[in-house]
Amino acid sequence: MPEKSLLNNLLSRQDTWKGHQYHLSKNSISTGNDHIDKFLLGGWPLSAITEVSARQNGIGELSLLLPVLKHYTNKGKLCVWLDPPYEPYAPCLADAEILLDKILIVRSKNTKEWLWAAEQIIQGNALLFAWTHQINPNYTALRKLQLAATDNLSPTFLFREISSIKVPSPASLRIEIEGVRTNIMSLLIHKFKGKVPGTRIRINLSNKLLERTLLNKLPVNIRPPKQYKGTFSLPATVKPQHLNA
Repeated sequence: MPEKSLLNNLLSRQDTWKGHQYHLSKNSISTGNDHIDKFLLGGWPLSAITEVSARQNGIGELSLLLPVLKHYTNKGKLCVWLDPPYEPYAPCLADAEILLDKILIVRSKNTKEWLWAAEQIIQGNALLFAWTHQINPNYTALRKLQLAATDNLSPTFLFREISSIKVPSPASLRIEIEGVRTNIMSLLIHKFKGKVPGTRIRINLSNKLLERTLLNKLPVNIRPPKQYKGTFSLPATVKPQHLNA
């Protein structure tokens, strides 16, 4: 590989520190909201893990990422959802102009399988949304994923329990989300280079793509049985896609 390409790859890594970089980062993708972009120094970090921890379930944490989903799926990129706790509501995704045939749902049986799948997805250059509600990945496992993410030019998102905030993590961005009231969220940074931990912002989700729906108004049952072990299916129009081991 030419030296110039090696240098460019090195500089694009999220874990490479460059002097005077506490301004809007070019190594990021817009969140779709100007206020959040400014708050995050440009947007969601690329080639890095972002941990999202919500104080309440179903407050619209996923709605913050709909613009990212739209961006990547419309560019033909595969987005893999690893162990989502609820069945994705396809009409909502379609209404946000997200291509459903670029969404793949993967289920794991244990921590080892979850880690293997997450690493393969990242190394396959796919966009990863992974939930850890059924497992508890340790620092070493997360570090392995963070290293893999540095070679993927997309962001990687982990949705973790709020209790995980107290535990050290190699993730580049750790953010806590709290619902203040309908369509208003509070974002609190726990870890992010260039920002002081504890920095907070309140966001009015006036953007149509970011507006959230109250849980009691959702048209599907979002609380599956506790021992539910079913597999969620994509629409019949979706062609199966397989990850290379």
